[in-house]
Amino acid sequence: MDHQINFLSLFFLTFIATAAMAMTPSSSTTTTTNQNYTNFVKTSCNSTTYPSVCLTSLLPYATAVKSNPLKLVKQALSITLKSASSARSSVSKLAKDKNITKGDAAVLKDCIGDIQDSIGEIKDSLQAISTLRSSKDRKFMISNAQTWTSAAITNEDSCTDGISDEEINPAVKKKIRSSIVIIARQSSNALYLINHLNV
Repeated sequence: MDHQINFLSLFFLTFIATAAMAMTPSSSTTTTTNQNYTNFVKTSCNSTTYPSVCLTSLLPYATAVKSNPLKLVKQALSITLKSASSARSSVSKLAKDKNITKGDAAVLKDCIGDIQDSIGEIKDSLQAISTLRSSKDRKFMISNAQTWTSAAITNEDSCTDGISDEEINPAVKKKIRSSIVIIARQSSNALYLINHLNV
């Protein structure tokens, strides 16, 4: 009787273990899938205007993006929006510095306005991309996203042009430029990805 109970217990445990293994994806399958997602981001970024910026920005989101071009564009725009908000905060802090000259303050004020406009345009572009699936006219929505992202890049360029034209403190100029360059490059990459969406 004891032998029969032990046999049944062993059989039951083996059955449970086998069923659990069948239900759980193997680590090699998961690794392969994640590698495919990573490769998708790498391949997409390699053709953008600034591949290294694209890779640094988007590779951490490979598993969220999967192999979905639309998700990749949304993520690219979201990252750009976050960078633009960060840049606005940085430039605003510089503008409030007590030691800043009136000339520098005026240039910074213009730059803050440019960044603010850029933020609004990136938001509009993100909104267009987010509603793309439910839109009856996808080409029109993509065209809107292209227009708004291009406008954002123009505003970002206006800020860097402004600080280049004026004789402002080199340290201030360097800080502004480093912030704006990141947004401009991320915006350019996002525009490239939008341009290559298949509708």
